[in-house]
Amino acid sequence: MGLSPGARCFFLVLALAPGPAGAWQCPRIPLSSTRNFSVTYPLPGLDAGSPVQNVAVFTDPTGAAAVFVAVRNRILVASAELQLLSVLVTGPVGSARCEICSLCPAADAPGLADTDNVILQLDPLEPWLYSCGTAQHGLCYQHELEVRDGEVAIAATRCLYSAGRNGPAGCPDCVASPLGTSATVVADRYASFFYLASTINSSVAARYSPQSVSIRRLKATLDGFADGHHSLTVRPPYQDSYPIHYVHSFSDGDYVYFLTVQRESPLARSYHTRLARLSTQEQDLRRYRELVLDCRYESKRRRRRRDAEAGAERDVAYNVLQAAHAARPGARLARDLSINATELVLFGAFAESRAESRAPRDYSAVCAFPLRLLNRAIEDGMDKCCGLSARPLLRGLSFYQPEEYCPHNVSLGVPAVNLSAPVVDTSCWEQPTLVPATSHKVDLFNGRLAGVLLTSIFVTALGNVTVAHLGTAEGRVLQVMVLQRSSSFVVTLANFSLGERQPVQRAVGLQGHSLLFASGNEVRRVNVTGPGCRHFSTCQRCLRAERFMGCGWCGAACARREECAGRWIQDRCPPVLTDFHPRSAPPRGRTRLTLCGTTFRSRLDPDAAASPAGTYRVTVGRRPCQVLPDESGSYRLLPPSRRKDFVEVLVCVLQPGGEAPAGPARVLLSVEEPAGPTGFRVSGSAALDGFTFVVPNVSSVHPPFGPRGGGTAVTLRGANLTAGSSWRVTLNGTECPLAEDPRYCHVATGQRVPGLPRGQRLGTPSPFQYRPDPSVLAIAPNCSYEGSTLTLFGEHLDSVYRAKIRFEASGVKTEAQVRAGTSRHPVGTQAALMARRSPGRSVAIHVSSGQFGLDALATCMNISMTVGGRDCHPNVLKNEVTCRLPRELRLPPDGAPVQVGARLPQGLPSCPMPALGHVEVWDDGAPGTTVPGSLLSLGSQCPCHGITAPLGFGAHRTAMLMRLQRCRHHGAQHME
Repeated sequence: MGLSPGARCFFLVLALAPGPAGAWQCPRIPLSSTRNFSVTYPLPGLDAGSPVQNVAVFTDPTGAAAVFVAVRNRILVASAELQLLSVLVTGPVGSARCEICSLCPAADAPGLADTDNVILQLDPLEPWLYSCGTAQHGLCYQHELEVRDGEVAIAATRCLYSAGRNGPAGCPDCVASPLGTSATVVADRYASFFYLASTINSSVAARYSPQSVSIRRLKATLDGFADGHHSLTVRPPYQDSYPIHYVHSFSDGDYVYFLTVQRESPLARSYHTRLARLSTQEQDLRRYRELVLDCRYESKRRRRRRDAEAGAERDVAYNVLQAAHAARPGARLARDLSINATELVLFGAFAESRAESRAPRDYSAVCAFPLRLLNRAIEDGMDKCCGLSARPLLRGLSFYQPEEYCPHNVSLGVPAVNLSAPVVDTSCWEQPTLVPATSHKVDLFNGRLAGVLLTSIFVTALGNVTVAHLGTAEGRVLQVMVLQRSSSFVVTLANFSLGERQPVQRAVGLQGHSLLFASGNEVRRVNVTGPGCRHFSTCQRCLRAERFMGCGWCGAACARREECAGRWIQDRCPPVLTDFHPRSAPPRGRTRLTLCGTTFRSRLDPDAAASPAGTYRVTVGRRPCQVLPDESGSYRLLPPSRRKDFVEVLVCVLQPGGEAPAGPARVLLSVEEPAGPTGFRVSGSAALDGFTFVVPNVSSVHPPFGPRGGGTAVTLRGANLTAGSSWRVTLNGTECPLAEDPRYCHVATGQRVPGLPRGQRLGTPSPFQYRPDPSVLAIAPNCSYEGSTLTLFGEHLDSVYRAKIRFEASGVKTEAQVRAGTSRHPVGTQAALMARRSPGRSVAIHVSSGQFGLDALATCMNISMTVGGRDCHPNVLKNEVTCRLPRELRLPPDGAPVQVGARLPQGLPSCPMPALGHVEVWDDGAPGTTVPGSLLSLGSQCPCHGITAPLGFGAHRTAMLMRLQRCRHHGAQHME
């Protein structure tokens, strides 16, 4: 059989064309994959044998150094390399092993008493070490240090105690509290002053109390502390109900500072953090000041998160200080804090506490308080207290002193301020005061230390960069960059374990360029620049590390120069390929290839189009692939604060030329960037296997025909039809729109494709035949009931391979799938019952609710009724069919069957009926590609309408059968 004039040939073109909206995308690379924090570093350490309580580092002018480690009943002396040199036994008191215990008076109670060395301080002027223990009522020892053969040793020890002037009621030499003591030693005019703060309760205060806050001068005779020292002590009513916990102390200029955690007031249940300031210019504590420190995360000041964490975002008050360190910041942070880089900043590691408790939750923050601004806040607060003001202000510190207002002009307990009178009473400034101000700071890391409990902090400035080493409750140390006051992300340089899952102690020692961290029984030494570089997993991440870390690429790992036995590179990295798409292509097609990976360019977010010519070279097997710069780039999550994954992309197009035999091929990417001002560039090659050149082939097209109007869904069958990156199917130059799968398309009317892109074209082995569009001429019957069968009559109904029928009326549409069948006259369903004899010999049947309007059916269908097989000439009413039984009919005693039916009259309708709706016939194609048939008029008396399967074609595809949908008649046309 030859080709008809309507025959057309399909062409499948595997060509260069933009991909669909849901095109393949490069898998993103987790940012965590560029670092491996499970790497362990062999850190030099010292096993103290017991939990470490304190660490102090001594450096002699000659360069000799020693590390003193305090544990219960012992002080260990170690070298700078943490090699144990000697052990000084400090307890138990009463034991023959404690040689220094005899230097102080015997304990009041018999038996042994362990000594916890809660204070370990170095003298700022002399080579002396002070240790104070909890035994013997908190007495202290002075240890004289000397260098012997290049090693530091304890030459002599003295007990800082004078017999005869210490007793239960007053003990100037009692320094340490068993509940905790913080101390700072300050030199002033060749004398050493101890600034002490101790936690006490009524039991501690009853005998040999060390007082809460005191300033004590060491006697020149080194046998204790001078008499007449001044102090502040929690008043008896509050000693058990209002404990003050001292976290850290330090000195700067004319002041010594203590940091505390305590209840907000003696009657409050919630806790907060305070800064206490003591002046070194006076010893009577009259200028003692306290200031509340407030470290917060405020979500309203941040861009709302739009991911799963958004629902958990909230304002957080980090109210309990865990550790602190005062240091000078790097230039970048100083500029952001609006201070000079030479100024001291108090860095605090805070945590959110549990409700009505100072116990911390695993939710931490770091806040930075410039010391100059803290001092200004204190002075401003005192101006409010002692200046002229109509608003009464409490002086506070009612746990230390009786409650009163400031200023002093108080009458009958109510402030009486004469605003016009000059201030002549300066005593207001000479009294301890909680200043009416709060120093408010925002978390440096923007709430991103959730799930972490910080226990220590040490901050150093390395060039312009401020680096914080943060110890955690899990025994790990985070080395992070402090970028600005409210960083939107945390730059973690290192995250390493100290070897034990014990909290890192607050005390951090600095010995040369090394930090000493204590965790459990261990003291570990870490270079201030970090533990190493091996945790950087990729070359780019390695070389982008801060320069002070000293990292470079050594073969296939990141290392410091002294750790690399081979070639050590710091200025360039090769690219890394992780994936590509598609995985196959025709040998002669211009397939668009997408390459995924990292280190495609030296800058993170460059203008890809500005890359110098020749920077990139891609080959697939022996075929060149031209890079499209405008479609290549870096893809990261935005905003930067939410960057948890990334990927870099190159897009290229396979070029003609070069042999491309069918079979596997390697994808090779070569990048050669010129040297730039940053000192880092991409140079080298990367390759991935897994690409295959395949020969596509179309073996068949189904169905082989369809209407000229289009809409036919065509399936192309063959081999390797999904090879390449994009596909087009054309029929004599007219495009056949593709479904999601390139093996399917929908023939549609439309403009011809003006020009096909270059690519590999595949013809079909058999043609596709266009046939005339179908049209519907009539429908019979023009009214019916549920379950009846309808027939459509028309022309060229066989042009549609898989037809669908749509019936529309009153603006409502319904569709049905047509199935092949044979033409036949539709027969209505029959109702059956048993007729019995009755007066008048008549039978009446009431029609069910699904068959309302049988009188309307009678206008277009033959309604029949039989009793016992005999026609009784029925009378059709609205909802009832009646007939009279023939006289000759003999009914059995148990009755006779009654049947009612409706049949289509013989012949076709001679003329259209009044129009109520229309019927469309179209091929089984995509929405919007229907081929409507002729309008069909339906009878105005049709009681119900709608079409459902099963339907079928006539013998010569000139008629279609359809079955009515169940519906109800409501006067107006309505579709169920």
